[in-house]
Formats: sequence, structure tokens, C-alpha cells
Amino acid sequence: MKYKLTIIAMIIAVGVQAQTHRLTTDRNAYRPADLIVKQQVAFKDPGSAGKELTWDFRTLQPINEEYKLDYFIPDSTRMDTLCGREHNTRYYYFQKRDSLWAIGFENSTTLMEYLKPELKLRFPFGYGDTLRSNFEGKGQYSHRLNLKVKGYTRVEADAEGELLLPDFETVKRALRVHTLRYYTQTGRDSIEMMLDTYAWYAEGIRYPVFETIKTNLIKKARKQGEQGKDTTVFTTSFYYPPELQISQVQTDSIYSTPLSGEPEGAASIFTEATMLPNPVVSNLYINYKLTRPASIWFSVHNNAGIPVRQTTPQTKPAGYNFTTINMNNTLTGTYTIYVHVDDMVLQRVVVKK
Repeated sequence: MKYKLTIIAMIIAVGVQAQTHRLTTDRNAYRPADLIVKQQVAFKDPGSAGKELTWDFRTLQPINEEYKLDYFIPDSTRMDTLCGREHNTRYYYFQKRDSLWAIGFENSTTLMEYLKPELKLRFPFGYGDTLRSNFEGKGQYSHRLNLKVKGYTRVEADAEGELLLPDFETVKRALRVHTLRYYTQTGRDSIEMMLDTYAWYAEGIRYPVFETIKTNLIKKARKQGEQGKDTTVFTTSFYYPPELQISQVQTDSIYSTPLSGEPEGAASIFTEATMLPNPVVSNLYINYKLTRPASIWFSVHNNAGIPVRQTTPQTKPAGYNFTTINMNNTLTGTYTIYVHVDDMVLQRVVVKK
């Protein structure tokens, strides 16, 4: 009898574990050509950590209704480097196998390169999992002042529960990931900085559905016996409407043919394309017509958005052209072919048998 009860307990435990929401490479890695529209809202307190919680974010005070974020590959010679562009700033990431690293950022005034990259996520990642990494970077402000940053990052999936969102959206199994980035050096004497980011993930949606951010300046005591002082200098939150997370692997390209009218952008240049056979076993033969001379290259990405093949950029003449991509030694599954036409991109989907 005791043996039977033990077996039943094990089955129940396995069932509970199987229902745990975990972030995975296939479902949550960043992908090039994905476009996200965030809505900046007034700060929402993240609340406590734990399980079986409820977060009620149905009532939000909008600040900026449209805050766009898009991902793309900035350099065809470094296909494992990804750029996220938002609010006039480019954030650079190195994404390989099961890990996502931040490697720097730049905008009109500041350039920062991490000599020690920051570990953002490692997949799979579920409730109770933690990561810690040290980061260090150097850069310039306005091309004149040298900058240095140094610190550590701690990432923890610290909460699970139900998330109530606007427009009657309810996430039954939300996973919250808390990222604490502590700057031990920011270029300011005796002042350190702590950035807390809380991101809520819904099962089946690649990017967060809600995010809240708080930044504190930490001024340490200069003399023995004095007390340091923490000052909150910035707080905000973002709502990511799930319907505005445009995934280019699951839908046709927003860069190809519009809903009505004549083709625009890359689709007006790269025309009459066929990719055969589909499903493909070994070689994928791409035939197409260019309406004008253009620089053309192709990249093949798996279902996680990770590049597995790429061709060399070539300037092709107007008229009919062809390219062959070797799909041998790639795993069975769905792949996205990104067609790079000058500085434009469109995509197609093929299946590997």
C-alpha cells in the first residue's frame, strides 16, 4: 500500500511539473524581423514573489500608446548577432545555442561595448531558476568623453500566477522574470546604480506581455558612521498587447506584399520567386526575377530564429537569376528563408524533411 501511494505521489508530482511554464529557445528566443508594439503606461508595482499569485493590471494609465521595438540582423558577416531597435537606440545581442547575451548599445550620443557580456537568459528557464553574470563595458559619450560601466546581473524566475490585462485579456499561467542589474561603476564617484526589471511571460507568446522597470541611485556613505541613501530616479511600465506582437515566422512578411495595391519595397524588386522542392530534402533551388540590379543574399533560420545557413551577398543583374542552398545536415522542421534585397528584407517559409 505504501508503495502504491509513493507511485501515485510521483505521478502527481510529474503532472504538476509538466504544467510549469518554462521559457524555451524555440518559443522565446529573439528572432530577426519580429516587430513588437509596446504601450508605455504609468508604473505598476511588481508585488511580491511566489506562486499562485494574481496581478491585476486591467486599469492602466497610458503615457505613450505606440512604442515600437523591432529585431534585425545588423551585419551579414555575423549572423549570430542580433539588434533590437527602440526609442532611437540600438541594443546588440549575441544569441547562440541556449544563451542570450547583451554585448552593447548605441544611439546618437552614446556608444557602449561590453568587454564582458551580460547574460540575459539561458533556456530553458522556469520558476525558481536563477542566473548571475558580471558585465563590464567601455564606450564614449558625444565622441569626446570616455565611459566605463561595471557590475553584475542576477536573473530569477521568481513568480507564477494569473495576470489580468486590459480588454478582458487573462493570462492563466504567467511566469515573471526579475532581472536585477547592479552597476558598481557608472563613472560617478561614490554613486552606484540598480536597475530592476520585471517581465511577465504568457505561454505561447514569445515576448513579455507586461514589464515594469525601476531605477535607483545608491549613494554610499563617505565616512564611517554615515548612512548611505537610495534614491528612485526612474519608474515606468510597458504593456505588450499580444495581438501587436508580429511574428514573421508564423505569418507572411510585412515587408513583401501589402494588403492592397501594388507590391512595395523588396517585393517590388524580388519577384516571380519559387523555392523548390518544398518540403526540401537536400538542395533548395531558388529562382527569381529582379526588376532592377540589386545586392542579394539569403539566410536560413530555424524555428528559434537562429541562423543555420547563409549565402554571400552578390550584386545580381535585372532579369532572371537563381541560387542553390544546401539543406543537408539540417534537422527536420520548419525554416524561414530571409531574402535580403539591398537594405530591405522579406521572408518565405520552407519545410525540411
